[in-house]
Amino acid sequence: MEHAPVHIVDTSLVAAQDHERFLALVREEIVPTMTDAGIECLSVLASSPEIGEDVEVQVTWRVSDHQAWNVARRDFFLDPRYHAFSATAASLRTGGRRRILYPVEG
Repeated sequence: MEHAPVHIVDTSLVAAQDHERFLALVREEIVPTMTDAGIECLSVLASSPEIGEDVEVQVTWRVSDHQAWNVARRDFFLDPRYHAFSATAASLRTGGRRRILYPVEG
């Protein structure tokens, strides 16, 4: 199985009352910073805040391969914007996970 392109799927849980603030952070700060580092944003999806649970926000990113991911990761970790939004995002998240996935043929 070829491990390219690399899809990074970040899923964050946020309290329903914080979901709009978190989505604004994603759109206005996280996506531009990650894009500048060479990571393509494929989608931003969210569950409904109206169901009485934490909102699940899923952002899917894509890079060409692991080498590109390592370079991009270095670049966004060195970007001061990353550290600024990370603290805010951490204060809003109640949980989450990151998965690294690959296309599967057939």
